Amino acid sequence: MKILKLILICTAFIGCAQTQKNSNTSNDTMKDIKPVPKTQQITYSIHINAKTPYEIFIDDIPLPGFGRWYESGMNATLELNPYLLSNGTHKLKVRYLPREDSKDSLVYPSDVYHTKDAKWNIFFVRYIKNGEEPLGYEGEIDYGNSELEVIPPSKPVPVWEQEFNLEIKDLPYTLKGWSESQDLSKMDQDKLKEQVFEYFNYLRIILHEGKVEEFIALNNIRDREIAIATYDDNLSWYHSEERKKEIIEDCKSNMWSINEKEYVMKTYAYGKIVSLERIDKFKNKGLIAETKSDYWYYSFKLHKPIGSNTFEIIRK
Repeated sequence: MKILKLILICTAFIGCAQTQKNSNTSNDTMKDIKPVPKTQQITYSIHINAKTPYEIFIDDIPLPGFGRWYESGMNATLELNPYLLSNGTHKLKVRYLPREDSKDSLVYPSDVYHTKDAKWNIFFVRYIKNGEEPLGYEGEIDYGNSELEVIPPSKPVPVWEQEFNLEIKDLPYTLKGWSESQDLSKMDQDKLKEQVFEYFNYLRIILHEGKVEEFIALNNIRDREIAIATYDDNLSWYHSEERKKEIIEDCKSNMWSINEKEYVMKTYAYGKIVSLERIDKFKNKGLIAETKSDYWYYSFKLHKPIGSNTFEIIRK
């Protein structure tokens, strides 16, 4: 117990020291972001029509929201930019999961491809977002030439996976992200798990105590990269009183505790990103805040820059 207390104290001290460093520059985080001309604000997305539940990964990172265990029979558009660090070839992986009404928990060929009019559809699309347009983007999308070929399994299987190589050519930015991060898969996994639980608990305590300035400072790198990748022109929001108030209202005195029975550690990005995710209730989510009227989810993907012993939040 004494050793655990010492570890927690040291972790908190390291985290606070880093936060103090980040706090000094938090308001400067967005100042040198150069605006991108509208004609160059290229966004890449996956548009899908799902016939089964699914998971979708880009470069071994699960897409959040609709990309995790979503129900079948629904259309969804999943933006890729927040997980694309640069131009080049990127790998998309789709995991087709058994239908909700499956009696044997298997994926059948007809679940993926029944007929040309009743099948999974995946479209890899490129566009310029424009909130003033009815569809939210400029011009038209050539769906006929952007569909990825979906190949069904030859027989019933528990899970069916398919991979696609996506050529990304027109991004006007390059992000560092996790490109120079440590390969966490080479660490002792028990030690890594202990460190990840400590850091997540450190974040939970910050949120529970309403230390919003400290929390925002820890998100500086993530916020900056997301702003660049999504061409966000509302940069003041990231350090605004509006955001701080929202976090405090959702999280202060409202955070659930965490333990190893309810969470599993996951590594992504071919070993360079790590996270904790809930196993059962609120599956795949991170930290949970419970208010009188709702639940709020705070998920974090962490990495360790080369030469650093401290985690950084790099995505959600």
